[in-house]
Amino acid sequence: MNDFLASAMTQLATLFDGNMGWTILALALVVRLALFPLTLHLARRMLANQQKIKALQPQVDAIKARLASDPKAMFTAVSALYKENDARMFDRSSLLGALVQLPVFGLLYKAITNASAGSFLWIRNLAAPDTVLTLVVLALTAVAAYYAPTTAADTAMVMMAVQILVTAFIVWKLAAGVGLYWAVSAFASVVQNFVLRYGFNAPRKQAE
Repeated sequence: MNDFLASAMTQLATLFDGNMGWTILALALVVRLALFPLTLHLARRMLANQQKIKALQPQVDAIKARLASDPKAMFTAVSALYKENDARMFDRSSLLGALVQLPVFGLLYKAITNASAGSFLWIRNLAAPDTVLTLVVLALTAVAAYYAPTTAADTAMVMMAVQILVTAFIVWKLAAGVGLYWAVSAFASVVQNFVLRYGFNAPRKQAE
């Protein structure tokens, strides 16, 4: 598979006069566009489940108050309530959305690292880390985290700070070639979160 990806990148590079920067950007766009329907579907499933849980919260609170002295019966009753309303206490959609991208990123990581060479835009060496590119990735990550539809207003800044710190820890030593792929992925997350936040909330706002 790595040989196939390396060959595909070489062929793709011919369209950009051998410029690996544009090649990586094009490859990243193709991959993210291919995954977009799946990741968007999983994200919508997660949001739908979270809205069901939010709607059931008053009933859950009543069960907790009524069965406070019997944790086992409380858990059984809450589980039955969720099952009856097709809600899941532990939704796997968000985890699947992340896991589905890991094998793809793992396969592309080695291919991009090996192929990264030369300069691109302001980046002098695609095989070395680039501070400006890291800042671009962090900015896109912050926007994606801030506009995540699952983030409440009072926790948005905290979630944004956590994601920025985690991303910075990973990206700041990565080759700029891999950083370009990460930047495109972060931008795709921004687009997806805008679609989810405003597309998902629009019917509810109109109903109100």
